[in-house]
Amino acid sequence: MQRPVLVGEYELTLDAKNRVAVPARLRDPFRAGIYLTKEPEPCLGGWSPDEFANRMDEDTAATDPGSLARRDVKRRLAANAVFLELDAQGRVTLPAKHLSYASVTHDVTVIGAQDHLEIWDRARWARYLARLEEEADGTATEHAT
Repeated sequence: MQRPVLVGEYELTLDAKNRVAVPARLRDPFRAGIYLTKEPEPCLGGWSPDEFANRMDEDTAATDPGSLARRDVKRRLAANAVFLELDAQGRVTLPAKHLSYASVTHDVTVIGAQDHLEIWDRARWARYLARLEEEADGTATEHAT
């Protein structure tokens, strides 16, 4: 089966129960559930079970077998992940500790990030995206000269 490529940007809101809908165009890979992680930016990452296993393998492969660094990578990723199932409307309930970490309160932006989705506080995403676009403009200017 071909791996889906998750793309796009979707503006959504949390409901009173801290649920957010996984956008329909991104939903198919998560039919069997979603692993929600804390990402470094900080935002929340949503991984299908297969992609989460791939990420664990990739992250640990960058360290020496049996090393403290490898154990730390596993601990950081696994301890901060939670497995969620989508409800009949395609929503997931986001845990309070994850919302707090990503400063998500009400307005969110969900983005497709190739092999996973990300959930951002909308204002934080707008600032982050502006910085990315500014850096891209600077790089394009450098290459043009």
